[in-house]
Amino acid sequence: MISLYLERYPATRIRELIMQTTTLNEIPDTVRNLARQLFRRLTPVDFLVVCHCSIMILLLSLRVRTEGAAAIEFILRYAAIMSVSLFAIPALDRSQHPLVRLPAVQFLRYIYPVFLMTPFYQWSYPISRMFFAAPFDEFLARADVMLFGFNVSRDLVHRCGDRAWLTEWLNLSYLSYYLITLYLPFYLYASKRTREFFYAAFIIGSVMFTCFVFESIFPARGPIHYDPAVKGYLVAGPISEFARVFLSRVDIPGAAMPSSHIAGTVAVLLLARRYARPAFWITLPFAASLCVATVYGRYHYAVDGIAGLVVALAYVYWIGPRLYERLFPEMQPETFATVREITTPA
Repeated sequence: MISLYLERYPATRIRELIMQTTTLNEIPDTVRNLARQLFRRLTPVDFLVVCHCSIMILLLSLRVRTEGAAAIEFILRYAAIMSVSLFAIPALDRSQHPLVRLPAVQFLRYIYPVFLMTPFYQWSYPISRMFFAAPFDEFLARADVMLFGFNVSRDLVHRCGDRAWLTEWLNLSYLSYYLITLYLPFYLYASKRTREFFYAAFIIGSVMFTCFVFESIFPARGPIHYDPAVKGYLVAGPISEFARVFLSRVDIPGAAMPSSHIAGTVAVLLLARRYARPAFWITLPFAASLCVATVYGRYHYAVDGIAGLVVALAYVYWIGPRLYERLFPEMQPETFATVREITTPA
């Protein structure tokens, strides 16, 4: 797995750069070269974490004067995670310790950003309140009415007939998000399709982290937490009851715009169509139902879902391929040239 990028960073290069610096005039060039060498140590997943933490630190630094200790606390959290991803995690790639070389440890080394999704998501809403005291739910609800002619998140379940079986199925589909967003990177890793694994992980991670950044500056609680007429979670049977209990513990009253559920699911679905076609067809009905479930279950406004869809399409077909090609030109997936021919107009 590490052979693809290990040659990007000669082990003694940083020491050589420092030793070659003899005058003060050479220090800026040395700093730039050191930064370049540090970057070349990072895998695509490391780069995503470092980039996300850097953006969040920059945003939070804008609120230190007004928010004080609360902003500084979050800055320290992101700085600690960024330091680990920038220095400690890449150091594992050069360790020859037998424990580090265990397959399970290597697996965790490459999928560790998955474990950061929950804190990044949960931190987004309290951070967003540092920028705006009141959530934008009223604006989003009005946007739904303007686009569709009715309050979609509140009334869709009634327009569908309040059917118990439909509520159960859509809650199951909504819960499938926690598997859908993971199975493709895990499958590519287990299949030893290293280039495809890094590419897919980069695209999916970019989609999710972009949602988290936007959610951190645009507070929206979501209908289920904001609209008093909604009256909590929909419960029609054991599946929806399990969803209520589970989501009441892991969900937060915020971070609704854009819908990271739809953005992440659509991104995985489109990449699965390219790299795991049988899984694409299996996932398709769950993914389509999940997009409906986000609004039907009153977790999101319809415009949240539209925004999530736009983020996914933008990264899968335009931003992601170009950014990845520029940052990691020697780590392109085998099918990348073919994909460029398909997605780039003549």
